[in-house]
Amino acid sequence: MVVKLLNLFLEYSFAVVILVGLLIQPVAAEEKKFQNQIVPFLEQYCLECHDESTAKGRLSLERIDPRIASGPDFEKWRIVLERVKFHDMPPAKADQPLAAEREVLLNWIRNKLLETQQPGYPVEAKLKLPEFGNYVDHTALFDEPLIGPVIPGPPRVWRLRQGIYGNLDIGDSRMKRTHALTDPLVLRDGEEFRDYAARYFIDEPSTEMLLANAEKIVPVRSRFALEMLTENPETPTDEDVHFAIRKTFLQVLRREPDESEFDRFTGFYRKVFEKNGGQSAAERLLMAIYMRPEALFREELGEGPADRYGRVRLSPMETAIALSYALGDFPEDELIAAAKEGGLDTNDKVAKQVKRRFKEPPPRFGNSRVMDFFREFFHYPYAVEVFKDKPERGYYLPRLLVRDLEHLIVSILEKDHQVLRGLLTTDHYFVDIDYNKEIAYQPSFTQPGNGNNPVRSDPEYATIYGLPRDWIWTDAQPVRMPAGQRAGVLTHPAWLAAWSGNFDNHPVQRGKWIRTHLLGGTIPDVPIDVEAMVPENEHQQFRERVEEATGKQDCRRCHKKMDPLGLPFEQFTHYGRHQRTELGRPIDPSGAITFVDGKIKTGEIASPIELMKRLGNSEHVEQVFVRHAFRFFMGRNETLGDALTLRNAHSAYRENNGSFEALVVSLLSSDSFLLRFAGNPETNLQHVKREG
Repeated sequence: MVVKLLNLFLEYSFAVVILVGLLIQPVAAEEKKFQNQIVPFLEQYCLECHDESTAKGRLSLERIDPRIASGPDFEKWRIVLERVKFHDMPPAKADQPLAAEREVLLNWIRNKLLETQQPGYPVEAKLKLPEFGNYVDHTALFDEPLIGPVIPGPPRVWRLRQGIYGNLDIGDSRMKRTHALTDPLVLRDGEEFRDYAARYFIDEPSTEMLLANAEKIVPVRSRFALEMLTENPETPTDEDVHFAIRKTFLQVLRREPDESEFDRFTGFYRKVFEKNGGQSAAERLLMAIYMRPEALFREELGEGPADRYGRVRLSPMETAIALSYALGDFPEDELIAAAKEGGLDTNDKVAKQVKRRFKEPPPRFGNSRVMDFFREFFHYPYAVEVFKDKPERGYYLPRLLVRDLEHLIVSILEKDHQVLRGLLTTDHYFVDIDYNKEIAYQPSFTQPGNGNNPVRSDPEYATIYGLPRDWIWTDAQPVRMPAGQRAGVLTHPAWLAAWSGNFDNHPVQRGKWIRTHLLGGTIPDVPIDVEAMVPENEHQQFRERVEEATGKQDCRRCHKKMDPLGLPFEQFTHYGRHQRTELGRPIDPSGAITFVDGKIKTGEIASPIELMKRLGNSEHVEQVFVRHAFRFFMGRNETLGDALTLRNAHSAYRENNGSFEALVVSLLSSDSFLLRFAGNPETNLQHVKREG
């Protein structure tokens, strides 16, 4: 026996030695390549300006760590890749590397970065957040050969958003004021999507608020169950307790409890009853149901054995809830019924249900998340939050502007043809209109007065669109805008006002939005010691002051990727009015599309209208739009494992004449949505690569 164990040990040791040797060889080869090819490149072409003593653009490459995935210099390598790729580094006046030298460096960095973009291999937690979604290589997602099937995200427990919580009895918005309920499941506001699985958790203060809500709501919402357990002087039977449990489960969680839950909650009730009496036991029992994880979280764990790639499928009920919450804020009865009847057990059946949902949306809220996507993508509702003084002429009524833009988006979605192109290039807007059922009316005549806009009717409201003062309102809308002045959402007064300041435009933020949301680029965080202020000068146009403020060497690295995209919108005031002159001189509305590698025409543009038409007709912009739709409906960033899902969604959009419905159906019936990756990332990905 001892001899046998010794032989096994020797065999195992020998195998380990061989395995370690095999691992050391590629590591050693990588180290040799770095020392022989990458270091000489940096020394010859980079370190003169980017050593620790000089560090131009706040970038030092001296002693940069070659471990891109696990080292501290991940962001530095991304900057080097981008600047060398677009011939921004070395600068034009410096010695230039040969094309082959440049290619060696770019390939080495890109291959290292691609390793970090595989599913289950995030470099750091922040890369899971929406503002870092563009870090994944766009070319690898859409253009390079696929290496295998979809490798989706891992199982997750996802905290409910406010809308879902508000539709539960415990978070009913109608009771908040009456019973002083708090809202502990708030979502962060900002420029990106709000409901992200990686963003939120429930901490101790949140738990305390949830318990306080449950304590206040149980006597109101579960009065019948509470009275049934407390008004009878005799001790409630198990049947009585089971009835109360079942009624509360159906009321709060919209499902039947199983036998184990009946037993567990009944046992809990009996223990509290013995120590604290019937009243306390009944209250704590019902509060415990209100505090069930289902009332606070969405479980997407999957069930059954994993397939050969380590993937498991969401259970039918998990699928029904995921689909319901992807498109609305409450569980839909038809989807739950389909889950029970086997109607969600294949991707095709799921696609059929999503199409049915678009054709016959639930009467209560419809597909409310579709409009939420466009609100959060364009961020135009923020116009209401940006305070502005009354303009010199006319009135600034942001709520009406937002309402007009919403009608425009809805009308484009109803046609569902070339949706993105229409949103970016249309010159037809809705002006001062709302609908009471099917009857159109002019809401400015019912606009309440306030200190900023002290009117009840506004004959000049339409002038903010460039329409003349004598324009006569009509319900035959949308209205064609004056020629050459408007093109799509980004030249709409609501969007322009939302992406402006209190007193001036904000070309940097507008350019950043286009860079990240339409071109799929990245912009680093502003250094903490940078004072981002535009100097005051009454003799300079605002564009001139911005260019002066951002023209410094330390600023240009980022601003040259944003400002040429945002400055063309100086053709509009910060209220959203079209303007041709400022300070008695013509406005310069020129700009450029640069630093993008994709299916789009780059170079100089003469006006915001030309910019929008070029963006609206770009396949690259379509693909970036698909990536953002993926993030919104999946609640996470894409990885290289989602490449097939993204390509299929883009194909569905194009093959159906730019249909947003087809795009959403493809996403919600994809393996990325319906499967979870429960295997070992490294092992399974190697398996996929070998097959690919």
